[in-house]
Amino acid sequence: MSIFVILGLLVCTETRGSSAVTPVFVQKGKDVLLNVMTADVPENFFILSWRFNQKDVLVTFFPDKEPTVSPVYTGRIETDVKKYSVKVKNLQEADSGVYTARVTGEEERIVAEYNVTVQGPVSPVKLSVDSVSSSSDSCNLTVTCRTQDSNISSTFTCDTQTCSQEGGERSEVTTSAASLHVYLLNDSIICNHSNQVSWTEDIKKTKHYCPQHAGSSAVTPVFVQKGKNVLLNVMTADVPENFFILSWRFNTKVLVTYLPDKEPTVSNNYTGRIETDMKKYSLKLKNLQEADSGVYTARVTGSEEERILAEYNVTVQGPVSPVELSVDSVSSSSDSCNLTVTCRTQDSHISSTFTCDNQTCSQEGGERSEVTTSAASLHVYLLNDSIICNHSNQVSWTEDIKKAEHLT
Repeated sequence: MSIFVILGLLVCTETRGSSAVTPVFVQKGKDVLLNVMTADVPENFFILSWRFNQKDVLVTFFPDKEPTVSPVYTGRIETDVKKYSVKVKNLQEADSGVYTARVTGEEERIVAEYNVTVQGPVSPVKLSVDSVSSSSDSCNLTVTCRTQDSNISSTFTCDTQTCSQEGGERSEVTTSAASLHVYLLNDSIICNHSNQVSWTEDIKKTKHYCPQHAGSSAVTPVFVQKGKNVLLNVMTADVPENFFILSWRFNTKVLVTYLPDKEPTVSNNYTGRIETDMKKYSLKLKNLQEADSGVYTARVTGSEEERILAEYNVTVQGPVSPVELSVDSVSSSSDSCNLTVTCRTQDSHISSTFTCDNQTCSQEGGERSEVTTSAASLHVYLLNDSIICNHSNQVSWTEDIKKAEHLT
């Protein structure tokens, strides 16, 4: 999944919400850009410094001079003398903490503060089926969603129409502070492991274990980012021992043909783009483009009849375009501050109004969202005293964040 975040500060000169620190999550090895609002910096200031955990000085800005970077951070920090920003590169867990920009003029004050959390990507998960029991009316599955340091078990019941999860979605926080979930989507059981910077999942279809009680949906939805690969599997236990032919088809075109004890045959149109596995009968399609969106079906013919082993509805999406959160108007009174903002992407926009007093901020009408003309989702909402503009589809997201900051 592609992720892009823009951070900024939104000024309410008289009032603010309850939180003065902006939370930022960064994947280990990536960079973070921390900004200040240049309008907050006095024209004739003496010194502006960025500090880590209030004590370690990273960068010092002086008027009309090149910034001074701490020798400890040489090669890891980029600065912008006009914007007083700092980019910290190749972040590690030890770089987690509070980054504060302080300016000294006629008085010293904080002009920006970020609580940065550096996280590694989550470990893979495995979804295993512990037991299956069937009757004429229903089929019960008990599964375990497992990662390297945690696990969750759950039971699912399927009849001829639907599947349900006993007790609803299960989730817990792992010892590495990530989230582990197991839940039902149509007739697919999904085991998901995620933190704020990454995710991984394992999926099993109920119809492979309860063929007479498959639930309501026979097609598995799959979303793939343009240019990436997709791996489509069948359950090898479903393949008859003495089958005649097994083929993967895209809409009506045959992509791959498996024959017993022979190398699979790949369509000439897909030479170099498809990888196969003789033992698993899988199909890996590389470098997907929008034209590759459609239904992929694995069909097997044996001594009895032809039947479908697996069916995937693949949707290929490009990464979403960047968003911009702009302030249209600001009005203040002694009691409150009203902000009207617009969350804008290349083909859509949403406007919303926020009101802040000296304790909290609220959004008029609650969270705003709409589907853009490119079939992505555009949201503008409030988190603590940060206004977030988010643009996302099933494979990527980007956002712009601005803070309602009180000038002391």
